[in-house]
Amino acid sequence: MSPPSRPPSSIDRELLAILERAFAEHAGPDAVIDLDDLKKALHLQNPYFARRVLEVLDQNGDGVVRKDEFLEGIRALVAGTDREKLRFAFRIHDHDDDGSLDRDELLRMITISLAESDTKERVTQPAEALVRELLRRADRDGDGKLSFEELEAHVATRPDLLTRMVRSEAIWISPNEDLLRWLDRGKGSKEDGPRIAPDRGPAIFIALFVLANLAMFGVVLGRGLVRGANPLMQVGRALGTMLSLDAALVLLPMMRRLLTKVRPTALGRLLPLDSAITFHQIVGHVLFVVALVHAAAFLVVYPSGHPRGLDRLLFGTTIGLTGTLLLAVFTLMWVCSLPFVRRGRRFELFYFTHLLYVVWIGLVIVHAPRVLLFAGLPLLAFLVEQALRLARRGRRADIVATAALRSGVTRLELTRPRAMTFQPGDYAFLRIPAIAQREWHPFTISSAPEQPNLGFHVRSLGNWSAALRRVVEERNEPKDLVAYVDGPYGTPTARIFAARNVVLIGAGIGVTPFASVLESLVLRGNGKSDRPSQLAHAHFFWLNRDQYSFEWFAALLRDLEESDAKQMLEIHLCMTAGRAGATSLGLELARDAMRSAGRSDMFTGLRTHTHLGPPDWDTLLGAVQKRHAPEPVEVFFCGPHGLGQKLRPICERLGFAFHEEKF
Repeated sequence: MSPPSRPPSSIDRELLAILERAFAEHAGPDAVIDLDDLKKALHLQNPYFARRVLEVLDQNGDGVVRKDEFLEGIRALVAGTDREKLRFAFRIHDHDDDGSLDRDELLRMITISLAESDTKERVTQPAEALVRELLRRADRDGDGKLSFEELEAHVATRPDLLTRMVRSEAIWISPNEDLLRWLDRGKGSKEDGPRIAPDRGPAIFIALFVLANLAMFGVVLGRGLVRGANPLMQVGRALGTMLSLDAALVLLPMMRRLLTKVRPTALGRLLPLDSAITFHQIVGHVLFVVALVHAAAFLVVYPSGHPRGLDRLLFGTTIGLTGTLLLAVFTLMWVCSLPFVRRGRRFELFYFTHLLYVVWIGLVIVHAPRVLLFAGLPLLAFLVEQALRLARRGRRADIVATAALRSGVTRLELTRPRAMTFQPGDYAFLRIPAIAQREWHPFTISSAPEQPNLGFHVRSLGNWSAALRRVVEERNEPKDLVAYVDGPYGTPTARIFAARNVVLIGAGIGVTPFASVLESLVLRGNGKSDRPSQLAHAHFFWLNRDQYSFEWFAALLRDLEESDAKQMLEIHLCMTAGRAGATSLGLELARDAMRSAGRSDMFTGLRTHTHLGPPDWDTLLGAVQKRHAPEPVEVFFCGPHGLGQKLRPICERLGFAFHEEKF
């Protein structure tokens, strides 16, 4: 059914441009979309789904989708009436084009949908049971099949299903998310709603940092020029003074014990402590660039007054030799701290080269003793912190339980070191001699403070974590496996129990801070903990690609569902690789029917319904805002930085304070 004609508008022209770009991206060299092109665009394993979509779009029946067919069909799907959108999905499910969906057609589509999402049906909820429940609720005349009118009447009670369907299809139609942004603008998500000013704390500190460097550079340079010094020589000296200041500042964000103590205080609420690591990285990059320019300035100006050449400067003087060594050490540290090393499978390379900071500090003091005028006090404080850390990091903890979980996650349970106290969401460094004698690695504590033992969930991302998993898989029990603990250290989650309404968003293994928080939340709410809490309600969102990753904390979530007597917690699970588009409408309707019948979720076994596909954050967080207005809501996020960048502006528009955990 073709969409009704309508006069062109600016929105229509924008949509047309988006769809034309999408067609050009998906079409082959022959400027048509064939079955292989469509299968690739839809990311399908089974070609049957792609064939059904192609048959719906292919109006002239020549076996390919031409540009005008693509534009007309996709426009009806994303911008048509609800009836047009549903007709698109209905035709995909109606294999024999007889105008109704029988039991076999629904069963085939549901079975293939489960396979495409790499999910397995629960023994208690086979595909046949899903079809039976859907027909029981939607088949009004009892003939054992669904007419379009019956399906339309049933879907009318679940309008959100069509919205999710369109958004899911928009992802493959326009992978650059232009279409999603167009859909969001169409429903007013970019204009409507209150706004608050974003958190200016980090920006203010960066601005002060830049101004301090510029002021120091200007003052030193001006004084030298007034005395008639060589301009290039004076630039080098001014940059050296900047280096002294930045050498002091680069140490402060890494004083974890100090920051943990400051975090719960009034000063901690004023300072942007959540961005401490980001500030350390920025100062480090500035230090490296300024050091290169500082060295270059002296290398250029030196030959003019020293005929013996650069070799004497570099290797024949103390200042030259230490400067050369400083650049060599600094270059190695800087390169090995870049994301492709630090976040790849070379973390150990980053870890060990960063220990060269001890050599770097020593060389800086010998190279330019005046650096102590700026860095003396911070350096002393840093050394005291490191001494305390070395003295207290040797606390032994026996590993009493291990488990190799799905998706490369390893669970550890440790005896709790004597007198160790921590807050929900805190992290600690672990050293396990059986894996590596000298290496320390940071992990979030996933158990609640009220529990007697410490729990950790370790994702296999590097050599150390991969070796840990191999050891756990090879040993039937953790006999004689010990760890040493350094911590705890605070995170943004320390603020959660001082808020009234919170949203907790964890992506993948980023859920670990919230495992501790959620367990403690319910214990406090039910009066089983003497720890203070102002929290009245929490919305917990957990994103995973597949159903298996939810098994990490399935038992905990099940316990929380049962023990949350005051209904303080709402759980939202999102399986981002799951399909919720037109090809999976039958599965979504059947799952919804099972939910209405009081059955547990077929993917996790929880009462909580699992959402398929990427979440619509504007809608989900907008609903949270409407529910709690005018009370404030705070959002705490732990996961990929890219997702944090998407969430932050949405939270600012809705008036939510946004906290992102970083390591």
